[in-house]
Amino acid sequence: MRGLHWLLLLLPAMLWGYFTLNDNVWWVENITGYPALFVVGYSLWCIIMLLIKHWLKAGICAVLVSCFLLLSPVQSRELFARCDNPLTIIQYNLFYSNPNLNQLMTYLIQHPADLVVLQEVSPSVGEMLQTLTDIYPYYYGGQPGVGYPSSQMILSRFPLDQGSVYTTPDQQHVIFTTWQAGRQSPLLLVSAHPVSPRNEELWHRRNAILATIESLLKGYENDEVLVVGDFNLSARSVRFTRLFSGFQTAPVASWPIWAQQVDTPSWSMVAIDHLWLKSTQGTRKICTRHSQAAPSGSDHRMVVTQIGY
Repeated sequence: MRGLHWLLLLLPAMLWGYFTLNDNVWWVENITGYPALFVVGYSLWCIIMLLIKHWLKAGICAVLVSCFLLLSPVQSRELFARCDNPLTIIQYNLFYSNPNLNQLMTYLIQHPADLVVLQEVSPSVGEMLQTLTDIYPYYYGGQPGVGYPSSQMILSRFPLDQGSVYTTPDQQHVIFTTWQAGRQSPLLLVSAHPVSPRNEELWHRRNAILATIESLLKGYENDEVLVVGDFNLSARSVRFTRLFSGFQTAPVASWPIWAQQVDTPSWSMVAIDHLWLKSTQGTRKICTRHSQAAPSGSDHRMVVTQIGY
């Protein structure tokens, strides 16, 4: 019985370590990319060990809980205290059935950003967002012949030039446009919303579009590139660490919000709403990123990023 206790105690952590490095199965990658599952599991084990007075095992469980908490995403990241010529970027998965769209509209008016990248935008919501042209005179998504590629829409205070949509064979869409970023030099802006990997087929489709974006970027000779979107990929996966080599990134907790009535703790979430920045000269940088519960109504947090020099 004692040996079984030790096996049950250590096996999940050992399997996590092994499968994190061998994430070629869709459900394994999803589980190992979600540290909160192991936090909850080992917390329960810790309580059980305390109740039966197995102090050593309880202590080991507490250590493992602490380790997985350290692997969990944080709500805010400050990479540089000084940020010259800052630009603010909002990214947000609206959630199609969001009941608080007026709250979102009010937020975008009262907290104007330089760039807003949205997912799960329906045509009716897109028409509402187009009324904000006094603040965001430039947008991509909603134009005739363009529509809302993979339900995405981009709002901007500065021009979006040479916009185009790359469509994959399975009808996923990647937006490419040049963002004239105010007093900063222009960036190639890439926006995407891959499918959620809820089964093996969708997992392969998501992986394929990630590989496609990397391949397409090799054909562009831009020194300054910004990749933004809900990528449905945990920042705790090996696949994430291999993406966009040479780009800066700073994952923060963004999904899922378990209940609208209470503030979901960051440790119980994963980071899937990502931003990558490439600055070949190394002068432009990600200064801060944070996620926030307001505006509410979605199962994602809004993520606000500041980039500058």
